[in-house]
Amino acid sequence: MKIRKATKKDSLQILNIMKLNSPKYSKTLARKEINEMFSKSLIKPTYLVAEEKGKLAGCGGFIPSWVDNNVYDIFWLSVHPNFKNKGVGKNIVRHLIKEVRKIKDPIAKLIIISTKIPLFFRNLGFKKISKKYDRNYILMGIVLK
Repeated sequence: MKIRKATKKDSLQILNIMKLNSPKYSKTLARKEINEMFSKSLIKPTYLVAEEKGKLAGCGGFIPSWVDNNVYDIFWLSVHPNFKNKGVGKNIVRHLIKEVRKIKDPIAKLIIISTKIPLFFRNLGFKKISKKYDRNYILMGIVLK
């Protein structure tokens, strides 16, 4: 399995994986969020994809937080149903953390995520910051050293 930065040609497969896992989320909004990576915006998200035999198995993204430049948000961690429980999600998160660690200006000090699956992230080193952060989501974070 190969983890790499998403390209514009991956957009449709990323959107399909997101739709499979979040069918109620607006397709139009999801498309805009994906395409933002390829825009001329000053602050753009970065998406990584997991590729297996030419097909995308999953994706995830990160972006600097609006609250603090030393904080990065992970979002849209999504694994195709055919690849769940095979380590794809963990692999993507580990690579997202590595990519954030490479950022030197400003230096990343914390990565956060709001999640409904805290055990998954706790097993990757994240700690609970707040319960019921946003509806039923829990805010978790990992301090970078």
